[in-house]
Amino acid sequence: MRSEETEAYLLRSTPYGEADLIAVLFTRRWGRVSVLAKGARKSRRRFGGVLDYFHLMRAEVRPAPAGLGRLLGVELLRALPRLRESVEAYWAGTHVLEVARLGTREGDADEAFFSLLDGVLDALGRGAEPRSLTRVFQVRALSALGYGLPLQVCPSCGGGYPGGAAAAGGALRCPPCAGPGAARIGPGTLATLRAAQQLPSRRLGSLRFSERAEGEGGPLLEAGLTAALGRRPRSLASPAPPSESATAPGLPDAPRPPGGD
Repeated sequence: MRSEETEAYLLRSTPYGEADLIAVLFTRRWGRVSVLAKGARKSRRRFGGVLDYFHLMRAEVRPAPAGLGRLLGVELLRALPRLRESVEAYWAGTHVLEVARLGTREGDADEAFFSLLDGVLDALGRGAEPRSLTRVFQVRALSALGYGLPLQVCPSCGGGYPGGAAAAGGALRCPPCAGPGAARIGPGTLATLRAAQQLPSRRLGSLRFSERAEGEGGPLLEAGLTAALGRRPRSLASPAPPSESATAPGLPDAPRPPGGD
């Protein structure tokens, strides 16, 4: 089978044998793919310094009908050094990559999800506020995964949310349908979540979540994402101080966070 080129991000890499790596890539052309990178742990000519997290690459891949394809070479298209200068940006970046790894299937092309991931990482690299951008990503990732929040009308009764909504277990309903004990989602938070859904791709980093929107919307988004993925991403944990953390959650062999020992 002949090789083909595609834009790609590294989602995970695992040592294989003495010199090789098994790399999980998220590509614009094929979605998530696993490939064998022969000699990647030693070859500086084909892979050195480029096959790394937070690098947008042009990857030359030889697909396989079954099993592992081959990664023949990579070319750096864009590096994001700012993600390694801030603990918060680093954790936000690892969260985006972990959700892409957990939420996609091998070989299922999803150019819209790739564009979302690329846009969010690019915004982080340009200095967007990490916490708010993470929430924008989560809102849009839920829609991409088929679990979009019903932000206009209650899915149980079809009514609107004139006085706000309520949330329980990642589900959004009007307060009467949600029942007692559901967490309140105020009108301001609903407006912020709607804005996150509707932002143009080029302005993903422009929306700021207020303290109230973070407090009300954050648990809703995290519970919804956990339900959509079938497990809670490790990267939802708050960033630990650098001295207490060896690697970023979701990236088992990633470099140490900024300021690490």
